[in-house]
Parts: sequence; structure tokens; C-alpha cells
Amino acid sequence: RIIGNKVDCAEFEDDTTDDTYNNNTECELDEESCELIKAAGKRGTEDAEVGSCQDGVDGVKGSKASGRTQGTMSTLSATTNLITCMIGASVLSLPRMVANSGWIAGPLMLALAGCTSCRASLLVNRALDAVTEIRGEQGAPRSVGDVAEVCFGIQSKRIVISLTVLFQIAKCGVYFVVVGTNLHYWTETMTSRQCTMIAVSIGIWLVFIRSIDTISKGAFIGVVASFIYVASIGSAGFQAVATLPEESRSSALWPANLGNIPQIFAVMLYSYSPADVLPTLKRDMRRPEQVPTAVMTAVMVSHLAVASAYICLASLGYYGWGEHVAGNVLESMCDLPGCPGEISHQLAPGRKWTSGYVLSTAVVANLMVTIPIVLYCVFCTVESQSEVLRDSYSANLAMRITVVLGSVSIALFVPFFIEILAVISTALLVGLQILLPCGVSWALSRDGKVQFGWPEGGLLTLGLFVMVIGLSSSLSNLAAAIHASAA
Repeated sequence: RIIGNKVDCAEFEDDTTDDTYNNNTECELDEESCELIKAAGKRGTEDAEVGSCQDGVDGVKGSKASGRTQGTMSTLSATTNLITCMIGASVLSLPRMVANSGWIAGPLMLALAGCTSCRASLLVNRALDAVTEIRGEQGAPRSVGDVAEVCFGIQSKRIVISLTVLFQIAKCGVYFVVVGTNLHYWTETMTSRQCTMIAVSIGIWLVFIRSIDTISKGAFIGVVASFIYVASIGSAGFQAVATLPEESRSSALWPANLGNIPQIFAVMLYSYSPADVLPTLKRDMRRPEQVPTAVMTAVMVSHLAVASAYICLASLGYYGWGEHVAGNVLESMCDLPGCPGEISHQLAPGRKWTSGYVLSTAVVANLMVTIPIVLYCVFCTVESQSEVLRDSYSANLAMRITVVLGSVSIALFVPFFIEILAVISTALLVGLQILLPCGVSWALSRDGKVQFGWPEGGLLTLGLFVMVIGLSSSLSNLAAAIHASAA
């Protein structure tokens, strides 16, 4: 109904409207624009059926005045999603990392890694808000690549998006392999690779999950898993103290090799680092006007919870087995002489502990809800670059299946995968999680949009140091593995 040069949109009432638009509101739009808004709401529903992560036509959904997407995720859901993303596969290696660092440096480095990840995530959040201010609400960034485009140009956007997707796909591949390893703890009749294939066949249904609301319903498992991790590793540690001889549980206060500290820190940083999924989660949060504060709360609370859990479980694992704790703490949870794979094939392995079965079950359950969150972010990023993937159900589904099978194939069949992953992780992890947030913060500070002071400068220096030294160590390990295989 046209009133002067305005249009009464009272009749447009569906779930795409927000509280600021009710039956008494008149749109400051012409009739054609109002029709576009209605079409956007209808298109948003159709996109949900296709499974696209997009927000309707031209991003119009939710608040019509601002154009900002109105998501459905609460602050609590965002916090649990972030915790679930962080509490993942690397938790099994943390007792070994503390053992390599010593009683004093190990817990302190875990705490520093958490603070580093938290600060970098907050820089990403701040950069997203600054770019939204520059481009307007309808141009709000969907990924860190959009931020890089504003700061450094379109070519940098392509590079950042490609590296982010590569990093997340590699991460999912590792998750599936870890699921297979933990399933293998339950059986000796199948190899770890066979267990991984079973995990993939069971988990392939994850590509059909279309809604972040559905994914968020399982995110509480990550919070529960963090308590189970601490309880199971803690109880196993005390069992090790009671059953293993004192000489097999030696420990140290400081690291034996200072040269390994940067690589150890990179592994610890990898166990946090949710900055790559933060833009997608932020876009899907409800109440846009409260998103900046809500995201800060979610980031800080989730990092505090995860850091506390990590320090507890890593210290308990080191206390139980000392310098002899396995690289995967699960492989330490057996009676003497040890677990299969950790002892000579000529010896009969010891009985597996109940705490090991509990831990492996918790890891599998947690990763099966972590993988969908990471995949959702991958799918959203890829879809944002292709209109075909947003409009075609078959093309969208084919892309999702290809991503999952591709990530697992890389993990299973690429030679020296662990060593190559260490190289990729050190370079991409530090580059995407530390250097990129600092870089865009510096670029935005030149326009007066954000501040770049000594905290950002210190973070940048730390990232460069870890990247150079850690990458050098990772390349040396890869070269040693190739040499040993050829010998």
C-alpha cells in the first residue's frame, strides 16, 4: 500500500522480519524495493532447502533497514561451538608437549598459546566490525578474505580464502584419522586405516546438515567432552602413579632442547585457534546490534574454559607417566609392558585400561560434532565464491562430498602425511591465525579504523619467530622421514 513515496509493508510478516518491523511500520522504500525484500524472504527459504549458507537475495534477510543478516545462534551456542572447535584431536598430544617442555615452561606455554589465540581472534572480530563500518551493513564481510580484500586488494582475498579452505580441509582430514585411531583402540582385528574408512562411511551424512542450528544442538558435547578428557586422563595418570615403577616416571622442570620450543608452541597454538571459523559463526549470531559484544564474550569465555581444561589434563598426564608419556596419551593407557605399537612386536601388549576406553569414546563423540562445524565453515566459504553452488542442489551436494572424501584421501594416502601436516600447520596456522589478523589490523590502523599498538606488535613478532623457527624444524623432520624411508 503506497503512502506518498513510502510503502506500507505491514502485510509482509514472516520469520525473516525482526522486532523493529511490525504491523505499524512503514518502509522508507519505493514499491519495487519492498517487493525485492519480499522476494528475498522467499528466496531465503528456498536457499535453506538447497543447503546454501547464503542469506537470500543480495544478503537481504533479517533487518531490512540495515541489510545485516539476522542469525539464530545465541551467545551461549557460539561459546559452546567455539569450545567444541578447540577441544579436538590435539588434546591427545598435550601431555607429550608438556613433557617436552618441563613442569615450569609447559603449563606456562599452554596458557600463553591460549592468550595468543584469544587475542588474535579478538583482532579478527575487530577487523570484521571495521570493514562492516567501511562497506556498510549490506557489505558486511563473510570471511577473513573479505577483510583482506579491503586492506590489500582482490588478489589477497583469493589467496586468503584458498589457504583458509586448505587449512580447514586438512584439519578435517586429521579429525577423521584421529577418529579411526581411537576406534582402533577398541579392536585389534582391524587396522587404523580400516577404522578411519569406517568412520568416513558413518560420518559422510554430515554433508547433508544444512543448518547451523542443527549443528549447534550437538555442540554441548564438546563441553561435556572437556570434563571427560580431564577426568579420564587424570584417573589414568593416578593409576600410572600407582602401578608403574618410579624410574619410568622421571620428569624435568625445564625443556631438554630449547630449539624445539617454537615447534612445541605451534602445536599448542594449533590446539586453540578458532579464528578461521569465527567470521562464519559471527554472521550466524542473532541480534546484530549486540553481535560485537557477544562475540567478544564468546571468544574470551571459550578460551578461558579450554585453557583451564588443557593445563589440567596435560599436567595430569605428565604427572602420571613423566618423560615416557606417549605422543598420543591414549597409547600410554595399558599395563606393562605397554600398548600395541609402543612396544616391540615380540612382546605381548598389556591390558588396556578402562580410562582409555572412556577417553577414546569421548574423543570420537566430540570430533563427530566438531567436524560438522568446520565443514559448515568450509562450505559457506566455498559457496560464497560461486553462484552455481548457491543455486544448484546437485552441484552443492557434489562439492560437499568432494570436500569430505578429498580431505580423508589426503590424510590416508599422501606419503609422510604427519610430517607434511606439521609443515602446513606451522606455516598456515601461524600465517592465518596470527600474522593475518595483525596484518589487517595494521592496514586498518592507517585509516584510523582501529589501533595498532605494542600488543599487536608483540603478537606479530611472536608469530614471525614461531613461524621461522618452527617451519625450519618441521622441514628438518620431513627431510629426516624421507631419508629414513629411502634407507
